[in-house]
Amino acid sequence: DNWMLLKYNHDGFTKTPLMFAGRFYLVNAHGVMVLQIGPNQKPRLEVVAKLNMCVSPISQNMQLVNNCGQLMLLHRLIVPLKSRNNWGDRYDMYRVNLDKGTLFRVKSLGDGRARRAMFLGLYCSFSVSLEVFPSGSISVNTIYPSFDFDKRRLLKVGAYHLPYGRIERPCRLVLGPHTLVDYIALSNMVHG
Repeated sequence: DNWMLLKYNHDGFTKTPLMFAGRFYLVNAHGVMVLQIGPNQKPRLEVVAKLNMCVSPISQNMQLVNNCGQLMLLHRLIVPLKSRNNWGDRYDMYRVNLDKGTLFRVKSLGDGRARRAMFLGLYCSFSVSLEVFPSGSISVNTIYPSFDFDKRRLLKVGAYHLPYGRIERPCRLVLGPHTLVDYIALSNMVHG
């Protein structure tokens, strides 16, 4: 065994490849890609699931997340708001079916029994089970952006509730993190 240095050219859609089930995955304009490394072959990217949607690196981004053993694709879009002459975020979540090579849109992070929430960072994301946190401290099927996202600060997105497509604004009566969600989101930042 030996190590091989591979360079990842950021294309505007995704910041970081994801190690999932022992393989490297990333998402680009072609779809969800896997890094194939074979004997006597150069490493290459292969499509494992097509996007089947139009994407723009200017107003959208995509991120792969390991949701308790399920590969998920989070698609963030900047969309016009109906109620105001303004713009806002919308998050669409897809389950990646590697066997069929398809994406299936979902409105929850669990299967009905599993109650989960997701903490989304620029370079690291993870999902958590609500059962290990105090009741009411974290909402089910909710995406919490970390403090390294401009969305949290500039667009005032404290949480995004997947089932309803609703943004919850962060409460800022006091400076600094002051809720359990704030502390977890703060711990999910990566400084380089």
